[in-house]
Amino acid sequence: MSSSNTSSGSNGTDLYSTTTRFSQAVTATASALIHPHEGSSHNDALLSNSSYKKAMREALNNNNTSFALSRRRNNHGKKVDLYGSRYATSTEYFRNAFSSSKTAYKVLTHIPDDLLDEIPDTKPQKDAYSLFQGFNAALPEINEEISQFQITNGEGTNNDDSSKEFLKKLTEKAAKDQEKEDEDDYNFKLPNGINKTKISNSYSTNKLQNYKNQLIENLESLEIRKNLAASEIIELDNKISKLQSLRKIVFKRVAKIEQNELFLESHTQDIDDRIQMIKDYNMEQPDEDELEEEQVTKEDKSSTFINGHTKKKSTPSSRKISKNEENDINNDQNDEIDDEYGEINDETFKEGKPLMSQSIYGKLQEKPPKFKKKNHKNRKTMPTLQQYYEPGTKIKSIQAHEESINCFDFDIPFGTMVSASLDNTVKVWDLSKGKSLGLLEGHIAPVSSIQMDDSLVVTGSLDATLKLWDLGKLNHDFETIQEEGDEDDGPCIYSFESHIEEITALSFHNYTLVSGSQDRTLRQWDLTTGHCLQTIDVLWASQINQTTNVEQSVVVDRVNPFIGCLQTYDAALATGTSDGLVRLWDLRSGEVVRSLVGHTAPVTCLQFDDKYLATGSLDRSIRIWDLRTGGIHDAFAYESPITSLQFDSRRIVSSNNESSVKIYDRIDEKHSSCGGEDPDSATVNYVRYKEGYMVEGRTDGKITAWAV
Repeated sequence: MSSSNTSSGSNGTDLYSTTTRFSQAVTATASALIHPHEGSSHNDALLSNSSYKKAMREALNNNNTSFALSRRRNNHGKKVDLYGSRYATSTEYFRNAFSSSKTAYKVLTHIPDDLLDEIPDTKPQKDAYSLFQGFNAALPEINEEISQFQITNGEGTNNDDSSKEFLKKLTEKAAKDQEKEDEDDYNFKLPNGINKTKISNSYSTNKLQNYKNQLIENLESLEIRKNLAASEIIELDNKISKLQSLRKIVFKRVAKIEQNELFLESHTQDIDDRIQMIKDYNMEQPDEDELEEEQVTKEDKSSTFINGHTKKKSTPSSRKISKNEENDINNDQNDEIDDEYGEINDETFKEGKPLMSQSIYGKLQEKPPKFKKKNHKNRKTMPTLQQYYEPGTKIKSIQAHEESINCFDFDIPFGTMVSASLDNTVKVWDLSKGKSLGLLEGHIAPVSSIQMDDSLVVTGSLDATLKLWDLGKLNHDFETIQEEGDEDDGPCIYSFESHIEEITALSFHNYTLVSGSQDRTLRQWDLTTGHCLQTIDVLWASQINQTTNVEQSVVVDRVNPFIGCLQTYDAALATGTSDGLVRLWDLRSGEVVRSLVGHTAPVTCLQFDDKYLATGSLDRSIRIWDLRTGGIHDAFAYESPITSLQFDSRRIVSSNNESSVKIYDRIDEKHSSCGGEDPDSATVNYVRYKEGYMVEGRTDGKITAWAV
């Protein structure tokens, strides 16, 4: 009871004394503000008042502060920041002249809760070593290397210049040793002159224990160094992972930009085709908005002419234009319109139909030419996304057909592709999206060969016909002006029907098409007219420049196509036939210039550039010929017959009736394969390759694009 009374009495006394001091401070402050001394401001009056300063010091002492804080804690139930409610930082707190030492200590030793939350776990991580420990672990090895270097070179470190030179030579030596580390065996040494002989010959346990302690110290140092190196590897892996994530983001950005480029390029080509069509068919005429603008311009000119004429003829006092003058002016304007647009009947004028001159109308009545040469497409941009894929990455797979793929061709990576299959369909594809754009209908038998150049496509079929297609007309939105009774053939421009047996190979360049057939003839066509320019009988031409018994080789083999492949460039022509010969032709004379002998089975595929000719055969070999000498530049073979190939300056890609595509690096002279990881994969029938972008077709109707 006495203690509680005493406590309550003391609290009452403290509260009374605090209240008294506070009232004195308020009274002193009010009197100082109301009656300041002469020549002093309000702030000076407060600082010079002894009662005010005493009240403020007592209000900030320990007991009163604790009492005030306890009152606030009991009232609100929250912790109070010692100086946050009055001062932003402890520095601002010490700028005043009323802080006591005890309060200052509390302010300096106070730590906010948000800082306490950021303190890491005090438990040490496993295998965590400091930088100082790592330095101590590596220091013995460094000292040993320095001492060995000094002994070997007889150099010291007496001054600064010699020290710099010494460190330079030591660094160079370490770099050379690092280069030779992979070549040389690891020759480890025991520390401090310890060797196996000393250990075997020693019978002193103290000495052996000393050796053991040294080895244990070395083991601990090596363990520290190993863990530090492992932590560096983990750090590098984390950085690589972050870079890979960033690379994926940038890769998607590049892909999106290239898709936008292809979108704009396609519309640019559509505009060019539209302009070319208008010029070819003489359909040039102004649009309605252009006619309206021209009419407004003429009205403005005529009104200007009338005003000017009036000013010249009129007297200083202006006069109005008579009706006769207005009729004359209108007649002149109508005559000008008639001269430009021809006679217009009243019905057309009343109905508001677009105006058309007689000259243009007459040109449209004539049958326009069916095909004209197109300007070669000059692309502003080229796809490069395939270069940023990891080699061997599958880009896209399409279930293009229901049956086996015969052949296909595409213009550019991620561009347009035309494919043919045994299901007797020819489809057009968007490689970037993997979607079908339409069908090329017209052949009555499967297509065996295709070539594509920009929007022009030539297909050769087993129905003994070839067809020229314009993909720009596949889904066109304009009407072709033709005579009455003619039907629109759609994208098909010409059909070539002179061969009497199935088409086995074709090639065109600069609107010159060469086709090969099972009837053992080569035919040269003009794509602009559709006419056959010449026919070459391979048997007859070969007998003139006979190098082997052609008749015997041809008669025996009736299973494989006689003309298995061909390629033309200007007047040059190369053909591969079932007798294993590769013939080089001059189309101007229709004669064989050179025969390349080497294959022992039918030649199925070939391609040449300005220096080399690559050929593939059923004898499982690929041969690279030097066109300047006619000799073999390189040759290699696979386990299965070659069915198709294509090459550039870096690689040769080929298919050979296996589940993977074979790739030969011409620079590194290394062989590799792409695809076919699944043992149940179908056989690759055909392959095309351009600029690191490879497309292959399989017997199950799938077409897959790869980055190589």
